[in-house]
Amino acid sequence: MSESKKTSIIEVKERVLSLLNEDGVDREYLKNEIEMLAVPPNDEAFFSGLLELFIHLSVDEEEARLHWDKILENYDFLQQKLEHDTGLMVAIVDYFTNLNQVLNSPMLVEINVFKETEKMAMVDALTGIFNRRYFDLNLRKELRRAARYDKDMTIILIDVDNFKDVNDTKGHLFGDLALKNLAGLLTEVCREEDIVCRYGGEEFIFILPETTATGALIFAERFKKRLQDTAFFGENSITISGGIASYPYGGKNVVQLLENADKALYEAKIAGKDRIVTGASDNRRRDRFKLTWKLTCQPLDSSKGGKRQETYTQNVSFGGVKIELDQEYPLDTRLLLDIEMPNGDITIVGKTVWAKKEKSGVYTYGIRFLDLKSEQLQKMIQVLPSDFYDPTEENPEY
Repeated sequence: MSESKKTSIIEVKERVLSLLNEDGVDREYLKNEIEMLAVPPNDEAFFSGLLELFIHLSVDEEEARLHWDKILENYDFLQQKLEHDTGLMVAIVDYFTNLNQVLNSPMLVEINVFKETEKMAMVDALTGIFNRRYFDLNLRKELRRAARYDKDMTIILIDVDNFKDVNDTKGHLFGDLALKNLAGLLTEVCREEDIVCRYGGEEFIFILPETTATGALIFAERFKKRLQDTAFFGENSITISGGIASYPYGGKNVVQLLENADKALYEAKIAGKDRIVTGASDNRRRDRFKLTWKLTCQPLDSSKGGKRQETYTQNVSFGGVKIELDQEYPLDTRLLLDIEMPNGDITIVGKTVWAKKEKSGVYTYGIRFLDLKSEQLQKMIQVLPSDFYDPTEENPEY
């Protein structure tokens, strides 16, 4: 296997391991994620290479695909049977030792060593905290978690003010000590679920799950006060500036979040440094696309009129649709929606969250999805032109 291909497979493996740390991962979701990672699609060694990294078993690509399908079926079976998440490695070992009986002695110790090696590769040598590689992997994971469970998530990009001057006047060894002390202080203030990494040079970055921009600002200001009250930083007049970007209003994907955090940090610098700035935000939680799909709906509550109506979507997002109907419904009316998409139909429950009576007498509604399932989400991902999905966010309008 070539080095570039091996590197690609290792990155994919990291993504698969990352997926398994997410709550409530089901077989269909995991299978679709692995399928999407198989890039380019004509890579003849993708599944065989991935399998070889997990269990050191070399098989051809077609056989490897069959093994992966069976492994994921077993993964699903074990979760249902045992009523708790057993983990993919357990499913792999059970499949090859008990069901397929290819392996006599699973190499579990080697896998643990591999995972420890991966962890070491993600730790910054100078400061002892996680590095940019670890941040990149976990930001995407936390974005997906926030999207799936309709949660906020915020990043804070921090930069040491005038760090070049610190190095020039006090020396690089002192500069290294300042970075180590800062990393230690950043780690102390973190919650267990927070992630802090050295982003590069004198820049550090926080990932704060389930935290709004306001919450992140309060946290950052408290940290600045803690920094000023710490003798090492106070006596040496070392300060920091920071930029905040929050999902979803401050960015809906990795690129947007990082760009907005970086812009906010730049604003903090030009405003005089030693301050935290919250980046620009958008009051729209989700991108909408002007797509015309046939839709049939009727109220779940028969007391609100059981009339079944056909219409067409005016726009679509991962969270809902905009439609016109000739019947008036109160807000919060639950509707059963049958939507004909280009790659198949879905049936989902929606709720009216805003309504407007038009001059023509018809009513325009914003409908928010209430129970978007994994398989339905995957269908939408395939046809909505978005570089990163945010499937379950609540839109202020629908």
